[in-house]
Amino acid sequence: MRALEPALRIALVFDDERDRRRYVDHLGPQKRVHQIPGGDELLQLGMTGAIDVAVCGVINRTDPLLPSALHHLSLVAPQIAVIGVFEPSPPSLEEAVELLHDIPTMSFVSRPGGRFDYLARRIRAGAPARTFSSWLLQSIERVPVGGPAFPFAILQALHPSCAASIPEQARALGLSRRNLERWFQGPDLCSAGCFQSVCGAAEAAYLRLILELPAREVALAVGILTREGVENPQAVPRTIRNALRVGLEELREAGVQGVLDAADVALRSSRDPARAPVQWEPGMRFVAERDVIAVPADDKILLVSPGADREYRLDPFGHRAWEALVGGVTFAELVVRLAAERSDPLPSVRARLMVLLGELLVRRFVRRERGHLKVANGD
Repeated sequence: MRALEPALRIALVFDDERDRRRYVDHLGPQKRVHQIPGGDELLQLGMTGAIDVAVCGVINRTDPLLPSALHHLSLVAPQIAVIGVFEPSPPSLEEAVELLHDIPTMSFVSRPGGRFDYLARRIRAGAPARTFSSWLLQSIERVPVGGPAFPFAILQALHPSCAASIPEQARALGLSRRNLERWFQGPDLCSAGCFQSVCGAAEAAYLRLILELPAREVALAVGILTREGVENPQAVPRTIRNALRVGLEELREAGVQGVLDAADVALRSSRDPARAPVQWEPGMRFVAERDVIAVPADDKILLVSPGADREYRLDPFGHRAWEALVGGVTFAELVVRLAAERSDPLPSVRARLMVLLGELLVRRFVRRERGHLKVANGD
């Protein structure tokens, strides 16, 4: 990883003195660092061309208008790299998501290090986003992951890393590793480790192919390391292929959309198609949440939860499954009944039901009947 440019001009906007000091120490005395209190001062520096990089705490309790200032800065001075520093807590993650929706070119870190050093560089107006985060966020928001697993998923979009410790991330979110994994088992998604690897690999592919970063810089920015903790550029292509199930050459032809498509597929993959998670045992029953009703909509059925302002469109398969589900059948009985009605193989019906019920679970249209298993989704 190339060192930070000596003449780089950086603005730091933090309301926490410890965070401010951490980045001042990391940048060192040779950098031109402006330590400022809020968005007004940041805008003034940006509009006069006095800074190259803005590093801001995602939550600033002394300046609630900082997000508006960052948005304005991204419009009037797009050549300034804007980096948000977030904490692994729901309020900070929620604010980071709002910022990323508003400023898709913004990038994020949780601490100083190799990723920060890559992001803290001069950029040119109109250059591609420095990270794949905005695309990863789109992909994650389409995946049926809920509860405490969702903040974990957001972490992976904001700061993609192949080396981050999953137990440490779980603890920061107030979870055990085991509990975190159960939230992925509910909708039968790939494991938390797989989820992290896919996001890291998608980021690596984007940096390597779209931004054309050298493999060594990609490895350090994304945490593709040897066992000794040293960047491992030789492992970059292998890491991408193993996680996304497609190689760099194929992705090169498809561009950004190809990387996004590969990430979409990989994030939704089953953890082990040959072995069912315990949540899907034959005797498990699923019951509709109390406020959910089925409403006809054109040629399909819409599940509506008026109190929570949610809805979910069922296709004919889903509608028939819903009718049988509210009749109180077990999961095994549901599989057999639908397979017989449709003359479809049991394994394909079972797999389709797991996807459907997994989405209904995390969207809270159904719940597992209490008293059976201590599993995900709060039961």
